[in-house]
Amino acid sequence: MESDAQAERFDRLYRSTFRRVMAYCLRRTSESAAHDAVAEVYAVAWRRRKRLPGDEHDAALWLLGVARNVLANQARGQRRWSRLLLRVAERAEVAPPPPGGPDLSAALAGLSEGDREILRLAYWDELSHQDIAVVLGISPGAVATRLHRARERLRPRLGFETKEAHHAPR
Repeated sequence: MESDAQAERFDRLYRSTFRRVMAYCLRRTSESAAHDAVAEVYAVAWRRRKRLPGDEHDAALWLLGVARNVLANQARGQRRWSRLLLRVAERAEVAPPPPGGPDLSAALAGLSEGDREILRLAYWDELSHQDIAVVLGISPGAVATRLHRARERLRPRLGFETKEAHHAPR
């Protein structure tokens, strides 16, 4: 039988991390999907509560990793649904491009999901390279490399020259 101490620890973890996990999900999906994702994150955490990291910071990072996986599963399901709708629809409507110059949302939308994710973790979630490494399951060195490359791909979309373009012969 489960001890009261384990239940209390889980309750403390939930109360201390809920806002952060919810904010993480809200920045990546719609409000209703975020609520569904957070519920699934804590359901997974409850099922695996005996294996949760002992340190609260590490447990919070573990929860963000679970949230990332839950959101990826949601996105795959949504893509399957969208493909089904496209097959059923007579024709797909294409949305007109937004007026004016590129904005951050449009610039990010043009990047790969991997680039968007690492930029969000670094700048919106304000995680260190070490923490991003834990969430993504990669080394801190790989985080630095991927983050550098993502920023380099984002720069021209925002109207900034890249180093390569600046040094290119004219």
